[in-house]
Amino acid sequence: MDEQEYIESTPSVDHPKPIISIVGRPNVGKSTLYNRLTRSRDAIVDDRPGVTRDRMVGVGRVGALPYWVVDTGGIESDDEEIHSLMREQVDFALHDSDAVIFIVDGRDGATPVDFDIAKLLRQSPKISVYLAVNKAEGLDRAMIAADFYQLGLDQPTIISGKNGDGVVRLMNRVLEETEARQSAEQSSYVIPEGVAKLAIVGRPNVGKSTLLNTLVGEERVVVYDMPGTTRDSIHVPFKFADKEYVLIDTAGMRKKSRIDDRVERFSVMKTLRAVELAQVVAIVLDARDGIVDQDNRLINLVFTSGRSLMILVNKWDGMSAYERDQVRAQIDRKFGHMGNIPIEFISAKLGKNIDVIMPLIDKLYDSAMTDMSTGQINRILKEAEEKRNPPMVGNYRIKLKFGHQGGMNPPHVIIHGNQLDKLPQTYQRYLSNTFEREFNMVGTKVRLSLKTSDNPYKPDENSRKSKDKVKYRGGGRGKAK
Repeated sequence: MDEQEYIESTPSVDHPKPIISIVGRPNVGKSTLYNRLTRSRDAIVDDRPGVTRDRMVGVGRVGALPYWVVDTGGIESDDEEIHSLMREQVDFALHDSDAVIFIVDGRDGATPVDFDIAKLLRQSPKISVYLAVNKAEGLDRAMIAADFYQLGLDQPTIISGKNGDGVVRLMNRVLEETEARQSAEQSSYVIPEGVAKLAIVGRPNVGKSTLLNTLVGEERVVVYDMPGTTRDSIHVPFKFADKEYVLIDTAGMRKKSRIDDRVERFSVMKTLRAVELAQVVAIVLDARDGIVDQDNRLINLVFTSGRSLMILVNKWDGMSAYERDQVRAQIDRKFGHMGNIPIEFISAKLGKNIDVIMPLIDKLYDSAMTDMSTGQINRILKEAEEKRNPPMVGNYRIKLKFGHQGGMNPPHVIIHGNQLDKLPQTYQRYLSNTFEREFNMVGTKVRLSLKTSDNPYKPDENSRKSKDKVKYRGGGRGKAK
């Protein structure tokens, strides 16, 4: 998982954000367009081809709807390797995306590499491809567009990733058509109210499929292979102890034989989608590998998303006492700051310690969907303030007036008061931890929104300027007399 992941803390959704991938040969402006769409400078922009080596993933902010945007990275190779690397880049876009923006350089015209990429994109008619002609500033648009019709793709859109010309028009078209296509493909399966949506995620080969089969048994899983808004994620209803659950399944987890190694590497986008749709996320780690960088980034991704989280350390059998102590110490060092995250050590293959997982899922779901009354919130808020006063700002103390619930999954509390914009992060964590403890939450972090009241006695800036002008004019008239 070489990509940089980004996911916002938002409630789970029935329809995840579409994934828009940017493909093209080196140095045509993929990273510049990515930075403009995400309004960031995460991707490295350089005149040298192949500078972007890793895929970048961010939330698109240009257009009418939110979406994931992926910079698939530059191709840096000699002539012998360029075709295999180009195919890998396009394969990523086709397997994991809802739409592809194929970006070309208007000043260079259509090159042989552009023709090769276009040929690969035409082989997958299920994915919409949008041809964006970049770097066209100051050139005849009709003449530039004419050169790219020979690629056999859709109507070229002339843009400037650097200046932003045509980018909004392009994204409005991409999102409008993608949304219409997703609505037409929407599944008729409706998840019953009160049923937990579970995602089991992790690196390839850590035992996700084995765990699922051990939990519910492959022959007992009722599978509805009806795609929702994505091609790679389906709902798998199943029962355990006469209670209903829905697994948010990513392609290849249940039937891994259908997925080759090349596609399995592209797991991060499937993970993002599963996390968006879920209420409870179980992350599976391989105890024999220890905590590798991919595990660390994945856990932080889910933690940041606000989903209720549990960590399952698999393949615990056959390890020595010393090896187990080392893994425990590593987990405590890396994830101890996350607080009430449950960590279980299991063997999915042998079924050891599996019986604790489903009750934990119930607790995590209940925590994610905690209904906090306004009276309870204000009682807890008052007691927390009495035990530990907010800090002083100058001669005045920050005051917490009242609070109320703003949402679930993750639980969200909105607090109103004075000077809350100056409330330290340490005190905010203290309040979050207090709410989690009082409501007996497990694996769930309470998110806070702080609303500062306006000071009615603070002089209005415009009013003050107006008075200053009146005084100045009055003084002038006095002098004239």
